[in-house]
Amino acid sequence: MNALKTGIDAKTQIIQGESPAALQELTAEYYQRFQPATPEQRLLVDSLIDGDWLLRRFRAIETHLWEWALNIYDRSLGRVFTEYGEEFTRLQRRIDTTQRNYRNALHELRLLQAQEARPEPLPEAPPEPVSARSQTSKPANGFLPQIASDAPSDPPPALLAAPPEPLSTQTKSS
Repeated sequence: MNALKTGIDAKTQIIQGESPAALQELTAEYYQRFQPATPEQRLLVDSLIDGDWLLRRFRAIETHLWEWALNIYDRSLGRVFTEYGEEFTRLQRRIDTTQRNYRNALHELRLLQAQEARPEPLPEAPPEPVSARSQTSKPANGFLPQIASDAPSDPPPALLAAPPEPLSTQTKSS
């Protein structure tokens, strides 16, 4: 019921012929679906609800515009469209803008929720000082130590050769 506290279902959203219960149900569905956890997410969910509600209203307006023109003036569909084309065009612009705003809010919400769902990266350990990396001691076996460097080096040729065969497949020499 947090959705009902956001103000999206204020009485100013409802006009004559619309159901406050339908808007409350729509709001609950969106909040259940997206479960916004931050004020920014709630704003975007409220934008989705507003867009959905407006699109429903615009569909009803289009229907009423057709019915009004057909019934009042007793005209054909084609004649109504040509005589009231400007009204239909204005309505279509509002529908297009609302759909675009809805898609943008949905995209932003998904990005924000994905970003907030990712765990915070662990801070990287500071690099070892150069003087500590380059000071190596000679190992007891007499081989020279490998000098530490930041640049990757090629592996020794012995490591590039094929691995030895398992003991079970080697021939016995005794």
